[in-house]
Amino acid sequence: MSDKDVKEKVEHKSQKTSQKAHSSKSKYEKKIKELEEKIKKLEAENQSLKDQNLRRIAEFENMKRRKEKEFLQILQNANEELILELLPVIDDFERFLNHANDENQNVESLKQGVELIYKKMMQILEKQGLKPIESVGQEFDAEKHQALMQVDSDKHPSGHIVDEHLKGYTLNGKVIRHAQVLVAK
Repeated sequence: MSDKDVKEKVEHKSQKTSQKAHSSKSKYEKKIKELEEKIKKLEAENQSLKDQNLRRIAEFENMKRRKEKEFLQILQNANEELILELLPVIDDFERFLNHANDENQNVESLKQGVELIYKKMMQILEKQGLKPIESVGQEFDAEKHQALMQVDSDKHPSGHIVDEHLKGYTLNGKVIRHAQVLVAK
């Protein structure tokens, strides 16, 4: 082989190596460009998801405030309805007090007037779910009764309620005031 052949062979190999290097470089540049585009796309998706998340949080907070406002409105309406139902009872008490000053009224008719007003008020409250707790003669139940003291009793067995100092009530099945009672020893 002559110098010229060797030189051509070296140049040819050099060109091939250069072409391969250029081809590899081009391949990597293409891959880098693809990855950069993918990164930009993922960053855009990430920002979009962040924006969606912020909107959902804001929507949730708005819904929460709206529900709280609705709940307060429901409570106010419920109280208004109860008050409206009690107004006739107040009217009856006012009429009673006006007639109580009349000297011609006897005690029995005044008592009957108060009983009617009491019954009317209890009907309204029972309609709202209020129920008195039965106590006297019943067995003591710590869920419904508060024992003030134990007393001797010939009429009631031990552990049963002899007398009621203060009536207890439930509202829709929940005890809202325990009956204060005296319990047989």
